[in-house]
Amino acid sequence: MLKKKTIVAVLLLTFGSALPALAHGDEHAENTFDQMSESYLSIQTSLAGDSLDGMKGNAEAINSLAGKMDKKFDNKMAGVEEKDVAACRKLMPTLAASSRKLADAKDIKAARAAFGDLSEAMVEYRNMVPGEKPNVAYCPMVKKNWLQNGKKVSNPYFGSSMLRCGSIVADKSEGGHGGEGQGGGDHPAGEGHH
Repeated sequence: MLKKKTIVAVLLLTFGSALPALAHGDEHAENTFDQMSESYLSIQTSLAGDSLDGMKGNAEAINSLAGKMDKKFDNKMAGVEEKDVAACRKLMPTLAASSRKLADAKDIKAARAAFGDLSEAMVEYRNMVPGEKPNVAYCPMVKKNWLQNGKKVSNPYFGSSMLRCGSIVADKSEGGHGGEGQGGGDHPAGEGHH
């Protein structure tokens, strides 16, 4: 029994300082952009499928995260470098307002309009975050960008009526500030530019 207590004591002394970090590791594993993106991408997928499923809850999650960051901004939690702190901090009220508008949308037309405002802010935020991130796509019909996973366009502004309308303008490793032809990236074969 004494031997077990000694081993536990040695382990605590050796790894004790890492325990608080390990205990909070899940909470701080993702930055705010990653957390927002998860909810945002669920909304994008639903709208591309002509659905409002999960939209309100996901929009409220983005709203909550943006509200917290607006009250107490932390560039490490935001996932941005020091040079982007002011711009990112300024973006949080916009993210909060546009996600609130989306959460309050009563039908798919209103949701798609609100999603456009949220997308503009999310693309701006995305461009501040280093590393891999969602692709930026552009719809020339509504002249708006959105974020999505994958290279196969899934247009949330038109859903099934024009699902493949648009193009990828920045892939997961590129920056890019949106707009047709901006942000780099070849337009994959078969992708429409309606």
